[in-house]
Amino acid sequence: MPKVVTMTEAAASGGQIWTRICARSSGFPQVIHSAKRFVGPTGLEEYVGYGVSMALTISVEHEALVFRSAGYALQIGPLRLPLPDRFTPGHLTVNHSDLGGGTFRFTLEIVRPHFGQLLRQSALFRESSS
Repeated sequence: MPKVVTMTEAAASGGQIWTRICARSSGFPQVIHSAKRFVGPTGLEEYVGYGVSMALTISVEHEALVFRSAGYALQIGPLRLPLPDRFTPGHLTVNHSDLGGGTFRFTLEIVRPHFGQLLRQSALFRESSS
């Protein structure tokens, strides 16, 4: 299914606003918003709203860019509360593999201890000309 991903500057935070529009086989598309911010314990986090954020680590593995969750937090005003694992979706890994020719593979996995893999998404993206 087609998907549109846009990224804009978040001037107030110095980060980026990501909007993903995912077509569905029927009905309206799903829209997902988040912000990448350069804050938190690892220096990079994904903020999904309502005070909820996920710290991220980033590395290069097998010529791919890999993001891993490094803890979740709830921010209420100036107070930042780490969330215990039992209150989180699980350990998240996102892999961006360049396939050449303006194409890359995006893979997202969420794994929970004792339950195993809860979610796996894999998609091919290519840059379109405007």
